[in-house]
Order: sequence, then structure tokens, then C-alpha cells
Amino acid sequence: MGRKMNVLEDDGRPLAAFSIGLRKLREQAGNPTLTHLAGKSGYSQPRLSELFNAKKVPAEDLLRDVVTTLGGDADQWSERLRRLRSAEQDFHRATVRDGDSPQAQISRLELENKRLRELTEQPGVVIAQAYAAQESASRRMQAAARLERRASNLLKTAQEEYELLHERAPEAEKRAAAIIADGAATAARLELQGQSRHEDIVTEANRRADAIITRAQDRAREMLQNAEKRAKDHRATTYASLNKTLKDIDQLRVEAEQAVQQASAQRTSLEMRAKIEIERLVREAQQHLEKAGAGEQVHALDLLLLDFNITGSHAATRGRHARQTVPRRAALPDNSKPSLDLIAQPPGSGWTGWTFPQQRQPPIHGVRPETP
Repeated sequence: MGRKMNVLEDDGRPLAAFSIGLRKLREQAGNPTLTHLAGKSGYSQPRLSELFNAKKVPAEDLLRDVVTTLGGDADQWSERLRRLRSAEQDFHRATVRDGDSPQAQISRLELENKRLRELTEQPGVVIAQAYAAQESASRRMQAAARLERRASNLLKTAQEEYELLHERAPEAEKRAAAIIADGAATAARLELQGQSRHEDIVTEANRRADAIITRAQDRAREMLQNAEKRAKDHRATTYASLNKTLKDIDQLRVEAEQAVQQASAQRTSLEMRAKIEIERLVREAQQHLEKAGAGEQVHALDLLLLDFNITGSHAATRGRHARQTVPRRAALPDNSKPSLDLIAQPPGSGWTGWTFPQQRQPPIHGVRPETP
């Protein structure tokens, strides 16, 4: 089994989705190495790498040979390659054109019509894309959670270092006080011992003591200043890093929520369009059945729509899928039984009242009815 390739994210390009599908086919075939594929298909490893990493649209011969080596359907992938080339052209045109120009609006309408046709012909593929987008949004939310945990750990470490610096500050003060006390004690001892000596010796001792005290104070102040400066710099760096990490987390969370909302809205829109298209087709079939006199089949189709919760569960006000009120037509009369036709004669000069016509006699097998 070959090593895993670099992660290929779905950035919305048709070529990226096509390469991801090829990677899945390679995984289903046991994940063979590029060296193994190159030996079996007869193509170099750089060309195979371009094929699996969405570098450019592959040639049909290369695609068919690689798919056949992986045990896939070469004809099906050739058809997908044809659709990929058309989708890539549409993608580049939509990228180059201005978004408010009439050409761009026409291009968007063409893409919308194409998506509607794909939904009618292959609704499973479109729904699978919606689920894939939802899975991508879930992965982004998980990445945001991992960044949040990492930021929490960084904050905890910064707090511990800050507390350690504060603990060392009293120790430095104690050392400075000890040095000062030692200097003072030394000066006192020299002064006590030099009472009998010359005044110059006492003066020298005081000078040395003052120098020691000054150096000790300077050293203590320097240590405190350095400790405060390091603590301040470390705190500023930590807070800046933490703020950046939190902003990244918020951005990822917002992107993940937007992706989830877009995936949910796309799935809802696709389901609604599918229901509208199914109801339209069933209504057309009902009209043809009504014309043919198949009333039971019309009723069965109504029950089928109710079972699948399609009738009345949606509303579309624009486009060719806009719902229109279908006038309910009465079923064709049942001529299996005799019926009476009431003939209303309008009032006139010779009107004598309402009359009932003769009852229609059921036809007798083998005897033709007389024509009046």
C-alpha cells in the first residue's frame, strides 16, 4: 500500500472535485503506489501526480488507462471528463467576468439551469455534494476546537511563568537586603576594630562600605528592572499570541457556521426543487390518465404524493417550478350502468311542463340499438 498523498481540499473548482474522486477510486483499489501505477499504465510519475493533485485537466487516454488499472469504469470516467471540461470553462468565465455585467448574469442563469437538469437526472450526486460540504464544515469546527484547546494551554503556561517571575522577585530583594546587611555589618566591625587606628583607616573602611552598598543597591535595582522587563515582554508577547489565536478561532468558527448554514440551505433547496419537479411530473401524468379515463390511477398517484409528504409541503413562487393551481377535473362518467338524462325545456309559447325522457336500455349482446 502506498503512502498517503498531501491533503487536497475542495476549493470549489470542478477539477479539485474530479481529483478527489480519483483518489477515492485509488483507495478502493488498495492505494497502490505511483511507482506501481506507472509500471502498469506506462505513464511517468509526474504525470500521475498531476492527475491525482488537480494540477491540470488530464488527457482522455491517460485517464482511461489509469482508471482501467485501478479497476474502474473507463467509459463512465470519460463521460465525467467531458463534463469536467465544460465545467472548467464555465468556472473560468465566471471568474474573469464582472459580477454585475449582463454576461455574468446570463452565465449564472446557465449554471443554474445546468444544476437543475443534473438534479432532475441525477439527484443523488447533488445530494452527495451537499453532504460532502456539511462534512467539510464539521471538520473546520473540529479544527477550531483544537485551536481553542491549544490557546488554553498557552495561556496556562504563560500564567505559570508569570507566577514564577513574581516568586523570584522577593528572593532577589532578600539577596539584596542580605548584601546590604552584610556590608553594614562589615563596616560596623571595621569601625569597631579601627577605633584605635588612624582616621584614614576608618575613612577608607566607610568608603569601601558605601561602595559595597551602592553596588549592592545598583545590582538589586538592575535585577528587579530586568525581571520586570522580561515579565512585561513575555506578558505582551503571550497576550499578542493569545489574541491572534482567539481571532483565528473566531474566524474559523464563523466560517464553519457559514459553511453549515450554506450546506443546510443548499440541501433544503435541492429537496424542495426535487419535490416540486416530482409533483409537476405526477400532475402531468394525472392529466393524461384523466383524459384516458383511468380515475383509480389518478387517485393512487394522489395517495402516493401524500405518502411521500410532497403535496402542499413546499412553495415556489418564481421560475419554471412555480406552483400553479391545477384545476381538479371530474373523472369520466361510468357508463357501465344506465343513467337518466334530464332534459330541461326552456319556457316558451308551447311549453307544457317538465318531462322525463325514456330510460336508456342496457345494450343486448348481439343486437344493435335502433337509431332514432
